Formats: sequence, structure tokens, C-alpha cells
Amino acid sequence: MHKARLEQINRLFLDYRRQFEIGDAEQVADFYRFPLHYYREDGNKLAVSREEFVLQVDKLLSAYRRLQVNQILGTVTDVIELNDSSSLATLNWILLCPQGEKSAELYSATTRYLLSDTEDGLKIDGLILVDEAEKIRGAVRARRRAAKQG
Repeated sequence: MHKARLEQINRLFLDYRRQFEIGDAEQVADFYRFPLHYYREDGNKLAVSREEFVLQVDKLLSAYRRLQVNQILGTVTDVIELNDSSSLATLNWILLCPQGEKSAELYSATTRYLLSDTEDGLKIDGLILVDEAEKIRGAVRARRRAAKQG
């Protein structure tokens, strides 16, 4: 893999993470090419419009606000070049929330993204979904237990 391509992918996800931290679903959607293809854990594939995607991201951002997520760390752990204009990137996301004067890990998730060169630059063209719902519910339960103990 060319060093320039890896830098381009890292820069894309750094900017992407920042938009998630800001909490703007419309800006997050700008990183994607639509229709977006979701590859679900059950093997099904969905084509999602920008409008549907923005609604889903709004729900996710709302959950993040309820959980008091104050920082999101994203690390590109693997990139496979599929051809001259497409890559498969694996990222490990760690969501942090305040704990005293520091931040603590709320949960982490690994997600894979199909990236494609477009006229508008590098875009996320497909998303291999990891259902975060169970992780979010677990984080909520852990928070409630901690609040009762504290």
C-alpha cells in the first residue's frame, strides 16, 4: 500500500471522528457515497439513502449524548487494497465518557468500511455493520449500577 493512500484514509477517519464528536449527522453523512450499502451481521445487505442514514446517525448521536460520550477514538487497524480505487479499512472505535477528572472507556467496537475514490474524493461506500445496540444497553446498565453504588 502506498504511504499516501494510508495517510488519506487516516485523515478521512480523523475528520469523520471529529464530526461524530461535534454531533452533526448531516456532516457525518458527507463522508459517505449514497446509496450506502450496509452489510448486516445476519448476512443481509441494505441500500440506504442519505435521508435514512441521517435519521440513523441522529439516533446514534442521541444515545451517545445520553451516555455522555465526550470523546471518540478511532484507530485504523488494517487496510486491504481491493483495487486501484477501493480499499477495505478496519477501525477500532473507543467511546469515552467522563469519570471524575479523567475519561473512562464506555465501550469499543470494530467496524469495517468499504472506501472508494469518487469525483469528490475518498468516500465510504459500504459499511459492514456491527450492532452497537447491545453495547449501548450494556453501557447504560453499567452506568446505572455505578450510580446506585456511588
